Amino acid sequence: MMRSSSSRSTPLAHAREACLDAWALLVPATCAGCGAPDRGLCDDCHGRLVRPAAFDDDAHLVRWSDADGTPGLAARRYDEFVGAVLLAYKVDARTGLVRPLAAALEPAFRLALLEASRAMGGVSPEITTIPARRRAARDRGFHPVEQLVRRLGARPSRPLRWARQPADQRDFGRAERLENLAGALVAPRRLGGRRFLLVEDVVTTGATVGEAVRAMHDGGGLVIGVVALARVGP
Repeated sequence: MMRSSSSRSTPLAHAREACLDAWALLVPATCAGCGAPDRGLCDDCHGRLVRPAAFDDDAHLVRWSDADGTPGLAARRYDEFVGAVLLAYKVDARTGLVRPLAAALEPAFRLALLEASRAMGGVSPEITTIPARRRAARDRGFHPVEQLVRRLGARPSRPLRWARQPADQRDFGRAERLENLAGALVAPRRLGGRRFLLVEDVVTTGATVGEAVRAMHDGGGLVIGVVALARVGP
């Protein structure tokens, strides 16, 4: 079991450690980040994932702009570490990881929400996510990104649905993903000028996000910005 050498020695910290140790005895687990025994996420990996609350410099956040000009903001760049934690959360259904993952997303989410509100003259946008695909929803029994959003105190709206189920695109390049997703999402009801902040876990090529932006635009809505936990590449 790993311990962070920087953990604060306070009664609250000791109580947290004791509770985690007791839970680990009842429900054995390994750290989703490094594989250490007894913890869902050890202290060292928690520190790698979640930036200190006192760290108020947003220079570490990742900014980009989609082809249509929609601004994007991610909490970090994607790497094997964050990929392993997300895999444990989404595929292995280790839902206890929602807390540290939401905490990792929070700085980017709060800033993106603030910037979107400013762009709208002080009015907050609706928070939305890309709908889960039918098979993923059935297999997991929960929507991973919606759970992150709810953990951050927001209630996601659901303006989109899948008009068809695209092929698994994990091994596709950008061009193949664009072709695979073209026309796959639709807004079943007119959105009447509603404005949205779109939340994702990982933005890879941007094809899925781009399809969601297109579908909401075609439905009469507008995506003010995109925010993600991690972004692949530049």
